[in-house]
Amino acid sequence: MFNFQQFSASALSQGSGKGRLFPLLSIALVSLGGLSAGLANAKPLPGSVMVSQGVAAESEPAEQTQAERYVGVWALVDNENHLFNVRLEADGSAISTAGVLGVPLAGTGQLTGEQLSETGRWQPWANGVRIDYSDGWTDAILVGPAGVEQWSWSPESDRLGAPTNYSKAVRVPAEIAPAIGVYLLEPTQTDQESYTTSLLSNGQAFNTIDSRAGGVWRLEENLVVIDWISGWRTSFALPQGSAFSVSHWEPGADHDQAPTATRPGRRLN
Repeated sequence: MFNFQQFSASALSQGSGKGRLFPLLSIALVSLGGLSAGLANAKPLPGSVMVSQGVAAESEPAEQTQAERYVGVWALVDNENHLFNVRLEADGSAISTAGVLGVPLAGTGQLTGEQLSETGRWQPWANGVRIDYSDGWTDAILVGPAGVEQWSWSPESDRLGAPTNYSKAVRVPAEIAPAIGVYLLEPTQTDQESYTTSLLSNGQAFNTIDSRAGGVWRLEENLVVIDWISGWRTSFALPQGSAFSVSHWEPGADHDQAPTATRPGRRLN
């Protein structure tokens, strides 16, 4: 079973998180003049070789290689230094598990879909990628003095200036990356609308159907199992496509027996 606690500690141990000013040391290492010149050109220089964490990227073609290297799921932090994830798709779309109000806390009350996810677009930018979200914020995943870093700019900030906030950026391990993201699930109760569920790389889960929206999830081979604070259990196989079947067990039900109901679900992109 994947060790969520160990990964979460590793992912955040070197990050100072959004909400802190970019340190003077990093400003000294990367002058704003050089930063502006580099970020103004979203394409890497022809024939260049970019290196991240000891992995060299081939330069033919440079822009395509750069984009491919960042496709996947990343662990970042929000304004309150809470972990969230962003999935970068090959088509340039992005979806995060943090809503416009940030990441919910464990044991939180009723939530809305806008609190569980946010969409955006990403593109190759300088020596990394830039993600522009619907609320005006920008996250960049770049190779900086301390390795792969997250730089973030508030809506009113100059993207060619020092970032508003920064942290470490960590690629989510391949074992759990396919499960991380935001889903739309149909509930057991036929009189209720489909609800949103988000799964984070630290093992936390949230939904928009329960009055206390938190829970925890785990992988059992290729099966995602979510145990909610409400007592309900939700389970589905790792999605092979956009749509799949979801099993629900009501509180007190024997999980070794047939589920209370099986309903459709799909991943949001």
